[in-house]
Amino acid sequence: MASQEILGFLVSGEWVSGEEMATRLGVSRAAIWKQIRSLRKRGYGIESSTKRGYRLAKRPDILDAGLIRLGLKTKWLAKDLRCLSEVTSTNEVARSIARDAASGTVILAETQTRGKGRLSRSWTSPPGGIWMSLILKPKIPLAGAYQINMAVSVAVSKAIHGVTGLAAGIKWPNDLLIREKKICGILTEVSAEMDQLDYAIVGLGINVNVDLSGFSEEWRTTTLSNELGHDVSRSELISRILLEIEEALEMMGSRELHEEWRSRSVTVGKRVRISSASGEFVGEVMDLAVDGALLLQSGEEMKRVLAGDCIHLRPLEAA
Repeated sequence: MASQEILGFLVSGEWVSGEEMATRLGVSRAAIWKQIRSLRKRGYGIESSTKRGYRLAKRPDILDAGLIRLGLKTKWLAKDLRCLSEVTSTNEVARSIARDAASGTVILAETQTRGKGRLSRSWTSPPGGIWMSLILKPKIPLAGAYQINMAVSVAVSKAIHGVTGLAAGIKWPNDLLIREKKICGILTEVSAEMDQLDYAIVGLGINVNVDLSGFSEEWRTTTLSNELGHDVSRSELISRILLEIEEALEMMGSRELHEEWRSRSVTVGKRVRISSASGEFVGEVMDLAVDGALLLQSGEEMKRVLAGDCIHLRPLEAA
């Protein structure tokens, strides 16, 4: 018997008798008590009553694979779910096991010591966030890898709104913003043989219940707890994100996914500065193409940008 089975009885927050749990699990009441003590040591606030049994009064803000699985409704994503304490980066852990791991394997960590975003920028990863990597092996050509980032960004935007009610817009190419402040970064790394995708590792960094005092104001970041005024259940949000990602991945290549991605964009219509391999440009974003390219009106020229660094310009900067 695992503590996850006990959590399955208590997760509703209602009173459940030790005798009922023991009978349904086919174990002794002493075995139930042993698991209750184990859960309490891990931070679960479990109340007990001689007449009523046990009740889960408080969930700790820890990454618990058992608790996440209880709320998981996916068909194949995260069937292999690993929660770690501290890692250099979840993407690095994922890369080390990617070839042998099943598609849909998920790595989570409480903290990262060397988290990275695009262009190898440092990503601060203190306790309270969601630092997660997914190993995906879709049967698509390398040229279609952009669809993965498109699907994941739509999924995370939908999940955040579904759990918190907050509108997280998609900033091209790989960030999510709330009120023009960064709430999430997505980093997709791929391995391919010839023109066929071997696997993709998608890293997500989401500021959930993170202490903002450790962030520079120049970074223009926010957290879900800061926006709401209270903490958010990371387990609930992770379960919802994984379900939304699974559904979005099954829509890859469809017009519906592109329209969803475009409709959630906070970059279309913005005056931006783009830094790319072909140079630096300033202009207005007119649209987002079906292949993920940004269509930029720069002076008299319409530029098509497939990859690059994008900065939303404030009114004075734009002028």
